[in-house]
Amino acid sequence: MMDIVISMGFVGVMLSMLGMGLLIAYYGSSKTRNVGFLFLIVGAGIAYYITLPETYADVAFMNGMLAFVGGMVGGIIGIIVFLVAIIKS
Repeated sequence: MMDIVISMGFVGVMLSMLGMGLLIAYYGSSKTRNVGFLFLIVGAGIAYYITLPETYADVAFMNGMLAFVGGMVGGIIGIIVFLVAIIKS
């Protein structure tokens, strides 16, 4: 059970670091762009760490990653359906 929690936490931190890093590096001013690039490096480091075979290559970790990504995709689809319903009405 803890493997699933840890894997979902790692994937969540990795995706948020990569997403925030991309946005800050692109839209930020000169000072904040450096922070955006730092976020990108940290996110890439976490992505590299969790894909190492000896780190968390067991079934529980992969199930946690799939559960998190599935939840994110479901949430995004729900938001899109909600926005389309509001725009159409």
